[in-house]
Amino acid sequence: MTLSTDELIRRFQRRQPLAFEALYDRYKDYVYRIAFFLTRNSGDAEEVVQETFLDLLRALPAYRVEGPARFETYLYRLTVNRCRAHTRRRPPPSADWEAIEERLERFPSPHPEEDDPEAIVLSREQALLLWQAVDGLPEHLRAVILLRYQCDLSYPEIAQALDLPVGTVKSRLHQAHQTLKARLVAQDLSCAPQEV
Repeated sequence: MTLSTDELIRRFQRRQPLAFEALYDRYKDYVYRIAFFLTRNSGDAEEVVQETFLDLLRALPAYRVEGPARFETYLYRLTVNRCRAHTRRRPPPSADWEAIEERLERFPSPHPEEDDPEAIVLSREQALLLWQAVDGLPEHLRAVILLRYQCDLSYPEIAQALDLPVGTVKSRLHQAHQTLKARLVAQDLSCAPQEV
């Protein structure tokens, strides 16, 4: 039986430290993914994961399970804030695209029934090109793209995570979409699967 996140938090608040380990195991990959796409470096992302979970360890005793925000939204906000603090300490390097490519290769195909290896490779190449274009966005646009499409947060959850009005989130997503479209068209790249 898998315990819910809320139950793990309650158990931790009742002084059951193993519950925190379970939370860490459940959310470490999500936090890493956010950190990696915001810092653009695997080493920095690992540091952010450690710092975020230390922040969470300190904050969790006072966390209100019945509060207005989902735990995931709260955790994403901690992560984004930690990334911003990390970036202020040192500017982000250029993206670690070899690591991104390696991760993309491990993702399952979006069409598992597809037997055409060439189509699978093409799909991965297009995903890599798209994320390279995302990497070129300013941080405020890259963050909303990441939270929407990598973390699958709703507009209100993104607004909470970034401490922005929902209208600003929508505006930034629209601006990011338009910028990405213009860049990809200018490079004559299409995100849609091409006919082979």
